[in-house]
This record gives sequence, structure tokens and C-alpha cells, in this order.
Amino acid sequence: MKMRVIAVCVIICGIMLTACGKKLDAQGYLQAMLDLSYKGDSTAYVEMELGTAEEAAAVFERGIDSEMSFFKEKLNMSEELVADFQNLFKEIYGKARYTVGEAKEQKDGSFVVEITYERMKIFEPALISYNEKIASLPEMWAAMETTPTQEEMFEDMTEILRDALRESIESAIYEAQETMTIRIELIDNVYTPNSQDVISLEKALFDTDYSLENSEG
Repeated sequence: MKMRVIAVCVIICGIMLTACGKKLDAQGYLQAMLDLSYKGDSTAYVEMELGTAEEAAAVFERGIDSEMSFFKEKLNMSEELVADFQNLFKEIYGKARYTVGEAKEQKDGSFVVEITYERMKIFEPALISYNEKIASLPEMWAAMETTPTQEEMFEDMTEILRDALRESIESAIYEAQETMTIRIELIDNVYTPNSQDVISLEKALFDTDYSLENSEG
């Protein structure tokens, strides 16, 4: 089992900016996108006139909904669990550590923006804890007067994953600072962050490459 985060790519790559004669503040533009995507903070987004605060809130929620669609497909989730996981992912995104640095304009009118970040190890400890705790479930189910349905068993497992993520959020560990760049491309007079760079940033910010197989030797 692997975790993943995709909401930020959905948000950032979905908001393009038309070149309108005035030189793009690429640093501010990327800052606005990241702050909205990770923190749900629309301050810079509104200041750059990319949209209203209400529109920004809708964009942020749309990104979280995209994230949840994956988990609802993979896991048995009641409405209460869906709400729990939505809040958990908002907390995880909110803890992302990044600093948007200088933007350098390229000959083709595009920009390269440097990002300094700290990778957060949150999924590895959560999945290790989850793997350990689900081992006791068969014994618990066997001791019950009525054998739980498969749906109930999956819900028990999902609740354990939720709790493991909560614990991991409270004790999140960050690795040393590193840097990478994101290209703001100008294509057909429209600015947009390079989608592969945005995906690379998400992978750099969180340990989503960790899976249970890593801990099982």
C-alpha cells in the first residue's frame, strides 16, 4: 500500500494566467499558488487578482476532493471517515515547508523559480504503525459474538489508518533543506507551472514513495 498526494497538482496546473503586456511576477504567482494549494491561504491569490477569496476556497476544496476520490476508491469509508480524512489531508498539506525564491526569466519569456523545501516524513511512520496494528484485528474479530462483515472489517482497517496518520501528524519529522526549480512556462501567451515540476515538488515535500513493502523486508 502506498500513500499519495495529488491535490496540489490539480490546483496549480488548473490555474493559468494570460500574459497581458505587464511582466509576470513569477515569484509572487508561484507563492500564491502554493499558499492556496497547501495552506488554503488565499491572501496572495486575491492580491494578484487571480480570483476572489470565495473562488479560492472553492479551488482548494476541489483539490481536496480530488485527493479523496482516490481513497474512496481504495478504502471502505463512511461519510464520517471521509470527513476525517479530508481534515487530515488539510493538516498534512498545511505542514508543508517550502520557501519560494528568486524567479529568473528565460529567453523564451518563461521563468524558472527556485524552491527551498524540507521533506516531511509522515507516511512512513503512519504506515509502519498501521501495519503493526492491523495484525491484531483477526483476533479481535474472532472474539466478537457476531462475525463482522467484510465491509465492517475494511472500515476497522480504515479507522486504524486514520488514527495512525493522526499520530504521525502530531510528531512529523523533517529532513534537511534542499532546493529544486519549477518552470513557469509561457505557451500560446498563457503562463502555467510545468506539471511535471509540480508533481516532482509534491514528491519532494512528502514521503509518498514509502509503501508497506518497504517495512516488510
